[in-house]
Amino acid sequence: MGTPRISVLVAAVALCVVAEAAAQYAPDGNLTSRADLVRAGRRLYLRRCVFCHGSSGRGDGPVARYVFPRPRDLTLGVFKIHSTPTGGLPTDQDLFNTLSRGLPGTTMPAWSNLSEQQRWALVAYIETFAAAFRTDGRLVPIAIGTPKPPLPESVLAGRRLYIEAECWKCHGMLGKGDGPSAPTLEDDWGYPIVPADLRISRNWRGGNRPVDIYRSIAVGIGGTPMPSWADALTSDQIWDMTNYLLSIIQQ
Repeated sequence: MGTPRISVLVAAVALCVVAEAAAQYAPDGNLTSRADLVRAGRRLYLRRCVFCHGSSGRGDGPVARYVFPRPRDLTLGVFKIHSTPTGGLPTDQDLFNTLSRGLPGTTMPAWSNLSEQQRWALVAYIETFAAAFRTDGRLVPIAIGTPKPPLPESVLAGRRLYIEAECWKCHGMLGKGDGPSAPTLEDDWGYPIVPADLRISRNWRGGNRPVDIYRSIAVGIGGTPMPSWADALTSDQIWDMTNYLLSIIQQ
C-alpha cells in the first residue's frame, strides 16, 4: 500500500527538481502591465505550483491526494493567511508574503528563491483563479492595536483568556496541539487538519512576530477551525493572549 504513495512523491520531487532547474533563467524583464505579470505568473505556476494545486487551481494536482494537509483550492478565494477581516479576500501583499514565507508544517514551501518580480507575477496569476478577486470589493487590513509590553501581568491575563476561550481544546493546555478536539478537526472542505504546536515558532504559519500572532488571533486562519476573536476580545485582550503565546515558545 505504501509503494504507490512513495513512488508518486519521488516523482513529484523529481518534477520539482526539473522545474527548479528550468526556472534558473533571467527574470522576465520589466513587466509593465498586469497582463504581462499574469503571463509571466502562469509560466511560473506551471513549473512550480501545478503539481499540488492543479492546472485549474482547484487543489487537484497529480500529487494532491498524497500530501497533508491538502493543497488549497485557489478558485474559492479562501486563503489561510490574510490581514483583512474574516471572510475577506487577502491583500496582494498577503499573497506575496505567503509565497515568500511558505506555510511551515505543510508542503507549501517558501519561494524566496524567486525574484520579487517573479513572486508578484505569481500573485497576479493566482488571483485569476477566483472570481471573487474580480467581483468582490477588496478590504483593507485590520488595525493592529497598540502593543502591550510582555509584563508578567499581561502574560498571566493572556493565559486566563487562553483557558476561558477554550483554545486548549484544540491546542492543548501547554500549546502542544494535543487538545481533546485535535484528532477530529477538519477544514471547511472536510479534510483532516491538525492544530499547530504553538511552542515551535516556525509553526506560526502567518509569521511569528508579535504583530503576526496578534493578526492570527484577530482574523483567524481562513478555511480552518481557527476562528476570528476580533468580536469576542478587545485589542488589549488580544495583546495579552499574544504575550502569553510568545511566552510559551520554546524554539
